[in-house]
Amino acid sequence: MNNIFQGVFQIFFLIGYIILFIVSIIILRPLRTHHRRKKSTISLKTSYLLYLAMFLIFTYLLLFGNKDLSEDEVPYNSLFNVHFLLFLSATLIPNIGIMIRKKIKKSRIEYNIMFTVINVLYFLYLLILTTSRQWALM
Repeated sequence: MNNIFQGVFQIFFLIGYIILFIVSIIILRPLRTHHRRKKSTISLKTSYLLYLAMFLIFTYLLLFGNKDLSEDEVPYNSLFNVHFLLFLSATLIPNIGIMIRKKIKKSRIEYNIMFTVINVLYFLYLLILTTSRQWALM
């Protein structure tokens, strides 16, 4: 009976994540660009969507993934370790960056490029954690 509820819970989370990603695409409109900053706008929006997809996959694994560790792997003994702090910053910084982008009037191209780099770095970090199963240690 417990497995049925867990399966339904996982399906609801998966549906919620898919809806969140689709709504993000609709709100962000990644193919709509500014006539003066086409490349930087597309790169910012694309890198944010890549980051968001990887973030959703990572959080899904963190919630529902198999956390069976081998004998030589030891989970982190404190809440505030390097990976947790990087995960916490990955939760906040790219989202704040995409929300305040329209308020930046001067040096918008540099802002877009800076947050493109930030989004790509967080995407790579979460990708490495996911593929190396380091998420199970958190």
